[in-house]
Amino acid sequence: MNGSQRTVLVLFVAFTCLCPAVAEEVTVPSARPFHLGFTRWPADLTWEGFQTAQDFAHAHGDIVSVMFIGGIPWPESLAGEAFSQDVEGNLSYRPPAGKKLFLSISPLNKDRSDVAPYWGDKDNLPLPEPWNRLQLNSPEVKKAYLAFTLRAVKAMQPDYLAIGIESNVLLSKDPAKWTQLKELHRDTYAAVKQQYPTLPVFFTTEVLHYKKLASEARNRDQEGEVADLMRQSDIFAMSVYPHMTYDLPRPIPTDLLDFATKFAKPIAVAECGMTAQDVELKAFGLTLRGSQADQKQWVELLLSTAARDRYEFVIQFATTDFERLCAKLPPPVDDLARIWAYTGLQTSDKVPKPALAVWDAFLNVPYARGD
Repeated sequence: MNGSQRTVLVLFVAFTCLCPAVAEEVTVPSARPFHLGFTRWPADLTWEGFQTAQDFAHAHGDIVSVMFIGGIPWPESLAGEAFSQDVEGNLSYRPPAGKKLFLSISPLNKDRSDVAPYWGDKDNLPLPEPWNRLQLNSPEVKKAYLAFTLRAVKAMQPDYLAIGIESNVLLSKDPAKWTQLKELHRDTYAAVKQQYPTLPVFFTTEVLHYKKLASEARNRDQEGEVADLMRQSDIFAMSVYPHMTYDLPRPIPTDLLDFATKFAKPIAVAECGMTAQDVELKAFGLTLRGSQADQKQWVELLLSTAARDRYEFVIQFATTDFERLCAKLPPPVDDLARIWAYTGLQTSDKVPKPALAVWDAFLNVPYARGD
């Protein structure tokens, strides 16, 4: 999930007034060609909040997404030294038996604007010298990033690996650094594939930037540059949060994701979400609007498209609404987090939302690709 200033928010139009027909039951196929799953993003900054999310992810999916978005242990990776207890603890996660694992690692910071922070005794620490002066394609960054990636793959044995998260957002922010990132990605991709030739390796694309629905992206060649980097990507993997733009009407257009087939590669949704209620963002003087009907229509559209186009997997970012977590964050970070606070498929009190019934209906049919 892009943590940068996603302040271009939603223009809400009442779902039932615009298109009552969308409320009809979606057709669920007899077999499901894609995996369904969640991240373990906590419902609160407590052990109970973490456990709530993890239990839900394990119960309502057959794949689990682990995202390392808080930095890289840069000096330890470069020197081949032991990682901190926090890093090792995260590398020790294994999904329940029979469930797949999708691992995502990012060389970028939460704003997708520069080198990722330092992950030491905890994540999101300031970069030490000389890392705070190095470019994304510097020999040190390239060597350390590859070393960490290979150590993470060896430890966790994922079924899918992303080595870039919403990489194209950097293109919108800084074309020069995007060129550096492309070099880092290509070298990392080649080296990982050499050691793990059957492991799907790829980067993820933020859809609103790709479609130039984000203001920062409007003067960038998103289509051309993403297509160029897709030559070193085994899957076209999307990050999509439809409520984050004024330019998508409600109900969400049924052809929103149709462009994904043009890459002629397997397709996946690496993360997604749709707000299910209004959220006031005081720091930005804006109100993010949504409803449970909007969320349900989005999940119906997403999973029907995934079935039609035979996606590899679909990951919903939040299992559970996390407004309690947001309340514990300092401003303006709390407002940024609230943008996604109500995208869970159950409330913070563990009450299922209508969209969960659609999700579980697809989950409960047999997984079978037939290819």
